Amino acid sequence: MEHEDLDNQEHSIIKDLLEKYVYHWKLFLVFFLLSFLFAFFYLRYTQKTYNISASILIRVENDGIFSELSALEDLSIFKNKNQEVENEIEILKSRPLIENVVKALNLNVTYFTKTKYTKRIVEVTEGIPLEVTFFDESKYEKSENFIVRVNSEKEFDLLNKEGTFLSSHIIGDTLTTDFGSFRLTVRKEFLQEYLGKPIYVKLSSLATAVESYKSKLNIGINDPKSTVVILSIETKARERAKLFLKSLIDEYNKNIVDDKNEIIQNTSNFITERLDIINKELVELEGNLQSFKINNNLTNLKTEASLILENASANEQTMINNAVQQELVELVLDFLKNKKGDLLPATLGFDDSTVADLIVNYNDIAVERNRITKSSGGKNPVLLALNEKLVVQENSLIQSLNNLQITLRSQYDGLKAIDAGFNSEKVGIPNKERKLREIERQQQIKETLFLYLLQKSEEASISLAASATNAKLVERPFTSHTPVSPKKNKTYISAFLAGLLLPIVLLLIKDTLDTKVHDLKNLRRVLPLPFLGDIPSSKEVGKIQDLGEDRSDVAESFRLLDINLNFLLTNIENESKTILVTSTRKGEGKSFVASNLAITLARSEKKVALLEMDLRSPMIRSHLRIKAKTGLTDYIRDVDLKISDITTTMKGLDNLDVITSGSTPPNPAELLKSNRVKNLFVKLKEEYAYIIIDTPPVSLVADTLLLSAYADLCAYVIRFNYSDKRMLDIPKTLHQEKRFNNMALLVNDVDYKKTYGYGYGYGYGYGYGTKKKKKSLFSKN
Repeated sequence: MEHEDLDNQEHSIIKDLLEKYVYHWKLFLVFFLLSFLFAFFYLRYTQKTYNISASILIRVENDGIFSELSALEDLSIFKNKNQEVENEIEILKSRPLIENVVKALNLNVTYFTKTKYTKRIVEVTEGIPLEVTFFDESKYEKSENFIVRVNSEKEFDLLNKEGTFLSSHIIGDTLTTDFGSFRLTVRKEFLQEYLGKPIYVKLSSLATAVESYKSKLNIGINDPKSTVVILSIETKARERAKLFLKSLIDEYNKNIVDDKNEIIQNTSNFITERLDIINKELVELEGNLQSFKINNNLTNLKTEASLILENASANEQTMINNAVQQELVELVLDFLKNKKGDLLPATLGFDDSTVADLIVNYNDIAVERNRITKSSGGKNPVLLALNEKLVVQENSLIQSLNNLQITLRSQYDGLKAIDAGFNSEKVGIPNKERKLREIERQQQIKETLFLYLLQKSEEASISLAASATNAKLVERPFTSHTPVSPKKNKTYISAFLAGLLLPIVLLLIKDTLDTKVHDLKNLRRVLPLPFLGDIPSSKEVGKIQDLGEDRSDVAESFRLLDINLNFLLTNIENESKTILVTSTRKGEGKSFVASNLAITLARSEKKVALLEMDLRSPMIRSHLRIKAKTGLTDYIRDVDLKISDITTTMKGLDNLDVITSGSTPPNPAELLKSNRVKNLFVKLKEEYAYIIIDTPPVSLVADTLLLSAYADLCAYVIRFNYSDKRMLDIPKTLHQEKRFNNMALLVNDVDYKKTYGYGYGYGYGYGYGTKKKKKSLFSKN
């Protein structure tokens, strides 16, 4: 049963809330109209933000130890490819790269204008009618604002940022101003719309512009296994954003090509340097050979040495190759020792594959380190790791070169010993001829090395011209079809929610701040008292004088009170019923209810006594226009007075007798404790069918509680739009403590048109035609 009561109570609360909100449907309608109107103008006049995106494919080449472990990438053990892509993303987002793009496209200069109706200053994003080009280097360090007003295709006015006219100029001339030297050019296809209108030019510092684009730029990958990188930016200026993304990709590729060309260029420079040296040595050897032959009259080898020379030829060729390799080792070791550059000559052609691979790996690590250095600080973990790896690679290369050098020298010594054997067999060959062969062999070594280096120089030149970019454009920069902000559906949904929630919030705030009683259902929920009835509102001030012919709502409500009283007093065995009328505070209409209830009961041919027992602030006599000089206080003090001496019979109502309060006493509570009061009620019960008692408010004095013992029914009056909800605990406590017998609730001043949640809603006076106009029935107490 308790669960059912709670469910019913929750259902009732929800129903009351719905009734309240339905009652204020006009408020909701106004807010809905205002919200959708605001949304409409917001969508119409707010600049739209679009998403511009492009995608590129990053070419990743696994080399070294990682190439051998690339098969393990699918097992998530090594993420070499993803790490390289993340490094490239950081480079794409680096400030130096964005800075170059901003400078190239002049993106630190933006243009604004005023809207036609709202006069808001907004950025010109499409069809920019002019371009301001600054010449001073300080344009990247300062921020300035000024206004340009183009009067024609040849002339414009210059104004400061406050709009004060400065000077007029010819379009295309170079101007020198306080904010720098610049030139203004116009785009005629867009100029007509802006003629005579102020165009606000904003020059931002390079750092501010770079930071702005860096914060807007988003770079990422959709698939972790893919190397396709998505670049996107949200902006109002779509064309400038497309140019920015395109230029950013181009600048990135240019840097990649420059990095690759750096190795080739260093190799080419090294080969050119060595060719110059060897060429000088060849010239010197050829001169020596010519001088030796002239001095010794040598033309051809002797026939007897031909066989020995043929056998020694193969050995000599091997010695030549060995000497070339030793020379290359010396060159590279000398290069490493002198540190002529970070990158080594990569295409010298070592016969030893280990040394050749070590040189390639060394250059790859050096290039990667240089690229990371450009976009990050010296404490970057990736950079530190690459530096350490480069040192290890360099040490390995030096060790391998030293080992190779030892091996080549050992081989050369062996070949030289073999050559010595051939020399010993050529004893018969003249000493001059042997010296000639020595000179020719040195010449041949230098020629071979010269031709070899010349070939490598051509290969380096070809590689320099054919360097490939690192990023392949997959999708060109394109704009989303619908703006990302403001979104039409989202805006109208927000407007709908605002139109729904704002009135609810206002009503909740109003209800929270409003301390008056307005709702009968909530009142009965807080005060679980039997319901005696309700009295409707009246605009006129006065009182009921004749209920016999009156068919107003007020008159009908008091007739219903008569019926409800009979129901509530059914269990009272006494023939005479005493009804006490009270309220929480003054002004709630208890005297009005008491007097008119007495008149209603008297009209039903029942003997009624109306007692004005609010001794401190009596109102009955003024309501009924009674001029009695003596009353209850006089009766209690003077034992000689009889009840008939203080009783006044109403004119036209022989069944209604009124006993006024009399003179105002200094101690009303003491008087009400007198036995004379008890005797008064005993005698009145013998004569009257109903005794109506008008008492003081219970929250002010204790007089009413002294009279509770004489009452068969307590009619507790609550006045709508007047009684304080915070004081409802007073009647609730009185009921819980059973301070009154048979306590019932009577609601006064009910406006059926304005009171939502009211139980009936039909009013009174059904079927009586036109109501008789009466003066208002509500009193001021």
